[in-house]
Amino acid sequence: MLGQCRANKRNQEPCTLPAIGPDGYCWAHSPKHKEERRRSASRAGKSKPSREVRTIKEEIVAAIAGVKDGSLDRNVARAMFTGYGVLLEYIKLERGVYVEEELAQRLDALKRDEGNAAS
Repeated sequence: MLGQCRANKRNQEPCTLPAIGPDGYCWAHSPKHKEERRRSASRAGKSKPSREVRTIKEEIVAAIAGVKDGSLDRNVARAMFTGYGVLLEYIKLERGVYVEEELAQRLDALKRDEGNAAS
């Protein structure tokens, strides 16, 4: 093991992650991975799951209100809630795929760094 990362976090506390290469930095601080981190952040910024979830929440609240005030039939609301449940499960699945892809990229980068350090 190469020790602890030599960088400071944004709050100026020392980084507590392990260093992964001979430069003494973790993946999150290594200049070698700057472009990879930028691409990951860019993809994360383009995803819309938070907006989707907020929209679904607003629609669910409106459907509940509709059932309460009698403007929405209970059976229609029940069908809507079933659809929302399926949609939310899909959003969870989609988020998991994004996380898995990012972790796979990080793992590949660590393996490359480990291979380069051994050379």
